[in-house]
Amino acid sequence: MISVDLARLRIMIVDDQTLVRTLISQALQSMGIKQEHIFQAADGTAAMRLLDIRMVDIVLCDVQMQPMNGMDLLKELRCGHTANVSNLPFVFLSGHADRTNVVLASQLHADGFVVKPPKPADVEKAIQVAMSRERPEIDPFSYYNVATGTEYDKKVFGRLFETRSPVSQEEPEERCLTLDKIKPGSLLTRDLRSRAGHLLLPRGATISANQLTVLRDYSERYGVAHIYVSEGDEVAANPSVARH
Repeated sequence: MISVDLARLRIMIVDDQTLVRTLISQALQSMGIKQEHIFQAADGTAAMRLLDIRMVDIVLCDVQMQPMNGMDLLKELRCGHTANVSNLPFVFLSGHADRTNVVLASQLHADGFVVKPPKPADVEKAIQVAMSRERPEIDPFSYYNVATGTEYDKKVFGRLFETRSPVSQEEPEERCLTLDKIKPGSLLTRDLRSRAGHLLLPRGATISANQLTVLRDYSERYGVAHIYVSEGDEVAANPSVARH
């Protein structure tokens, strides 16, 4: 395993217990990580906001939080709904890594678990292992159907794949635009499919800046050149709506 220069890392701690965040932050600083490189969030929603404005190298995250738990946060990240890369290293903090969570974490390409209360040696080992691992391939569209089983997931992601009536090609409120003309947060008026016909995003979803970048950078894989979006830009102008 390649040794990682911890002093250069930028780390986010996500936990609803202030004491846990404080203990981990102190442990990270004792490892040589700069205090200004350690960011804290009290829940998944706050973490989402931070991940939109802070670029980090790894996330240490509690599993049980409300209303967005750790699994939901990881799914949002993997789906490309933050400004950080979809395959960002992500380690769970958990009092008990039950089988359901282990299987789900594996499907979402988590990088392991640290048992709470966290021991500094275990935290450092988990960071070293996660940062040394080969990263999963960037494919934010492959995680939408990984169900976390939470109310948050059913509300946010479940509705996207409900059966919808097709949009008429004569619909006046839609536009067919090239990728470079699409605004992040634009509402899809037709299913977005790859060249091979695989459903990437369903009609009614919005497309993020991260997803647009992936479609452009991996054009040979996806073969998407044009996207049908709503005529209006209301969704793009509202970041709180633009993720889904």
